Amino acid sequence: MGQPLSRIVLDTDLAMGAPGSDIDDGFALALALADPGIKVEVVTTVGGNSDVVTSTRLTKELLALLGREDVPVVTGASAPLDPALRRPDAPPVGTSGHAAVEIVRRATAEPGELTVVAIGPLTNIALALTIEPGLASAVKEVVVMGGVYLEQTNVASMPGEYNFWCDPHAAQVVLSSGVPLRLVGLDVTRRVRLTRDDARELARSGGRFAALAAEATEGWISYQEEVKPGEELEQGSCALHDPLAVAVVTRPDLVTWKDAHVSVETAGRVTRGVAVADLLMWKDPPAPNCRIATAVDAEAFRELFLGRMAALP
Repeated sequence: MGQPLSRIVLDTDLAMGAPGSDIDDGFALALALADPGIKVEVVTTVGGNSDVVTSTRLTKELLALLGREDVPVVTGASAPLDPALRRPDAPPVGTSGHAAVEIVRRATAEPGELTVVAIGPLTNIALALTIEPGLASAVKEVVVMGGVYLEQTNVASMPGEYNFWCDPHAAQVVLSSGVPLRLVGLDVTRRVRLTRDDARELARSGGRFAALAAEATEGWISYQEEVKPGEELEQGSCALHDPLAVAVVTRPDLVTWKDAHVSVETAGRVTRGVAVADLLMWKDPPAPNCRIATAVDAEAFRELFLGRMAALP
């Protein structure tokens, strides 16, 4: 008998398809659909890389391109939990008819069956846990692309990793909830790269999705090179942050895991969204609240990722 399917809720701030926008969330959705060990039950959207309305539209367009219009999409939070972090024109966060409600409904109806893969700001997940604290024991686990644990961003204007920086209060709600958590942070995800040559090969060997993704990748790499001239890694390639978080659902062996106690700075004057990871090394450490990725087999992930992308329609 084969392994049972991992049934997931994919919570995303997808932006692939918008000019000059990040692309890894689109690749993450495609990888989740391409993984024979994953069944995507629903995609929920959140404001982050793009506003939530745009993210919802782009998600539906990408699903249509992939021939998967059967996958439902539910719109979620438009703004972070803390009013001080919201744009003046942002609507209220709200919960009625909302992604958070859908997450609670699905997870509590089938306790222990659903994994939430969160690859955007954690607003929807925090709202769901606030609506129903019992969600922490109803989900199988939550896998998060977020935070930096063994390094730092080294960018004063964004000291926390982007997803945590966007809504640090939501990240802390999730971390303090007791939900089973695996965290795949920026210090690991930026080691897995997609080059211009990779994108061109995808365009030659893949289908409709590969053509769109290759074009978006070329544009994103050029943008990164322009805005991050001092980052050597960003010259000629881009990171596949979100796809790695999807991949570890069925391939946890791609990364090295370590128990940790993680907290997120919500009120710091210069440290907004910074994740502080206690690695439980001293006597009488705090109780672990998650497992963090500390290393990755980048070549094994690359082989898996490119193979599955090339096989998409």
